[in-house]
Amino acid sequence: MTHLFILNASAGTKDRTPELKAQIDRLHRDDIVIEYTKCAGDAEHFARRYAERFDELRVYACGGDGTANEALHGLLGHENVALGVVPIGTGNDYVRSLPAESTEDFLNVEKMVNGSVITVDLLKCEDRYALNVISVGYDCEVADRAQKNKRWPLMSGSFAYKLAIVQCILTKRKHTFTPIADGKEIPLKKGYKTQMLAVAAKGKYYGGGIKATPYAELSDGLIDFMAIPTVPISYFTWMLGPFERGEHIDHPKGREFILHQKCKTLRLLNNGEIKVGIDGEMFIMKDPTVTVIPQAFKIIVP
Repeated sequence: MTHLFILNASAGTKDRTPELKAQIDRLHRDDIVIEYTKCAGDAEHFARRYAERFDELRVYACGGDGTANEALHGLLGHENVALGVVPIGTGNDYVRSLPAESTEDFLNVEKMVNGSVITVDLLKCEDRYALNVISVGYDCEVADRAQKNKRWPLMSGSFAYKLAIVQCILTKRKHTFTPIADGKEIPLKKGYKTQMLAVAAKGKYYGGGIKATPYAELSDGLIDFMAIPTVPISYFTWMLGPFERGEHIDHPKGREFILHQKCKTLRLLNNGEIKVGIDGEMFIMKDPTVTVIPQAFKIIVP
């Protein structure tokens, strides 16, 4: 078996690749290979190149959720591979849903190299795939703004998202799209005219630790769909705390307007193009359709 570590020195607010390299060196193993990304697409390129060369391969994407998503696209179609996520990015949301004693274990190179493998579902949206979350609406605007915030000195991933929430509150809350789950339209709750956001998820977290879909399961063969209409700012302010903690869906006040259900296909009809966030990366699509691919991919856990 070959172990490929793909290190993204640009991930997060601090370059943590030297400490990972030191951990790798201490193992003194000749079956480990290291590659460093220099630009977008490198992680996908490295993953695909090694998957084509080796009979059995484990790839460790050392970066943020975007680095892991790139590596995923390079490994798709190969049966001889498994992917480990080493979270040194800003949001690091996917590992929060994976089974482990602590998310810190994903930063332990020895534990990852000796880790076990689980099989998880994937989400597909047009020609792109997601490990964690596909979203539209306000949260995509927030994610876009958060990426800009992260360029500021000493800006953590979680704070960048929280600041972006406030920055976008006045101008980015109203969106017009119609969700259709398993062929049936999901109407807005009575009294609401526009949508604020919608999330199709396999993992429970996004946006730097926000527990948006607390009932999502990595391997149940279903999309966990949650949508929030454009609520008044007073409701929005109340909702931030429960939304972050994953208490919004079951809260008596939240049940008045939040939509939540499980499905196998989800189509989002919209008037014109719409921003779609796929594991945090932004794409422009028209009437995107999300499907779930059960038991589609192998993930390494410490």
